[in-house]
Amino acid sequence: MIEREVAWRVFAYEFNSSDFFFHEGDERSPNYLVTPTGARINRLYIVGVFTEIDNLKSEEDMFRARISDPTGTFTIYAGQYQPEAALFLSGVDIPSFTSVTGKARIYEPEKGTVYTSVRPEELSITNSSIRDRWVVDTARLSFERIQLVRRALDSKMNDEDLKAMLIQSGASVELADGIARAIKYYSGLDKYLDELTVVIINALKTLLPKDHHPVIGTKTSKKIGPDFDEIIYELMGQLDKGEGVQLAQLIDESGQSGLTEEQVYESVKNLMSEGKCYEPRIDILRRV
Repeated sequence: MIEREVAWRVFAYEFNSSDFFFHEGDERSPNYLVTPTGARINRLYIVGVFTEIDNLKSEEDMFRARISDPTGTFTIYAGQYQPEAALFLSGVDIPSFTSVTGKARIYEPEKGTVYTSVRPEELSITNSSIRDRWVVDTARLSFERIQLVRRALDSKMNDEDLKAMLIQSGASVELADGIARAIKYYSGLDKYLDELTVVIINALKTLLPKDHHPVIGTKTSKKIGPDFDEIIYELMGQLDKGEGVQLAQLIDESGQSGLTEEQVYESVKNLMSEGKCYEPRIDILRRV
């Protein structure tokens, strides 16, 4: 009996930064996508908001869906070989909080160009509380991997010595192997880990109340003046007649409330990261 692979938790930002795919053993052995922090992914578990679902074929169903987390977007494909997933996607509302367990896949149309995707095994409708819990758990696990990768880089060790050190430091056998592979394959890891850390911190900030974001040098921070995000959110609802709101129209209307174009862009970015709005088409916005 083949043991089922663990379902890893990674943010879309890291998943989409990954392009190292490997296979060991015979044809029945699993394939793995190795991320820059060493997650050795055959299966993964994600929770986010469905923002787009398209049926790409007319004769036989082939669905492409996009599910967003606070760091980016996962792409999901389901067709005739995933009938339950395809049936789910054919009837799910957009937007919807959804959890997905699936297999990591890559598509390389030409050398140097790699697209990641997920082939779903299980999908279910969920809620914002479960999504927020997933963000917290995924952040914690990502920070743990980042710390282990930094330790591996500092150690200057390789191969079995490195894996043994990582396992002693608390890594699983799978993670130790993934980190050893990642530091051999990915270049510029120090810089990438810094970038990923900022991305994760910003993802966690989306879970905080607006008036509780910390300010360096103060014990608390309290928002002074109007809540621009709330203004944009309400205006988006007023302008949407059923097909979404053009970004240009939102900027024009917001100008009458005294908001600058930069403030509109920042508020839209905040609302999207919080799962309160999405972009069904380029420069078209809809509230969740």
